[in-house]
Amino acid sequence: MSAMCDYELVAIVRPDATDESVAGKLDEVGRLVTGRQGVVDETQRWGRKKLAYPIRKYVEGDYSLMRFKLEPGHIRDVRDLLESDVDVLRYLVIKRSK
Repeated sequence: MSAMCDYELVAIVRPDATDESVAGKLDEVGRLVTGRQGVVDETQRWGRKKLAYPIRKYVEGDYSLMRFKLEPGHIRDVRDLLESDVDVLRYLVIKRSK
């Protein structure tokens, strides 16, 4: 078993997605993390913001941040989940340094 690493995820969801839908997507990522013995430290909804450039004809997106701990071998699962979701316009997962 490798050691847990700290990660940050910022996800941008379509602006026409409901609040329940966005919360459900965050819950889904959280369940994936905890299901692989990870820990969700923090989740923040930043709300709707203007995008720097249009993505799939959207000029705004609903931003969220999640900080979590997970073994590096499971990060691909998080990425696969987000890439398969048609409502997620963009996401970025970074490894946080101590």
